[in-house]
Amino acid sequence: MTMDRRRFLQLTAAGMVASVTSSSCSPDASEDARALTAPELLDMLGPERVLEIGTKYRAAVPKENTAAALRAAIAESRRHRFPLIGNRSTAEQIRADFAAGRTVIVNGWVLSTTEARQCALYSLVVQHS
Repeated sequence: MTMDRRRFLQLTAAGMVASVTSSSCSPDASEDARALTAPELLDMLGPERVLEIGTKYRAAVPKENTAAALRAAIAESRRHRFPLIGNRSTAEQIRADFAAGRTVIVNGWVLSTTEARQCALYSLVVQHS
């Protein structure tokens, strides 16, 4: 069976779309979405401390004082530099933040910017529930 160039490109493009679609709709993506409002810090620090950190972070960074702004900031910081490769998981982003020195000090805690934003998002969810 021979394949012409047009058919090869069509099949290649279809494969790329399928892989991007399946990776963005995977269970890991929904788990990561839950991780944004239920950070791992809850288990380590407890809900009261996470709420306090989140509230203080939002006060210190007024442009990230809404759920939409926080989700957008987290999503933007997660993107890889190369398109179509996919996004980092929350845990990967936290590690990358520390490795790159993207940290903040909130209430005496050194956190990655992603962790601080998670706490801020958590504080908004808790206050509105």
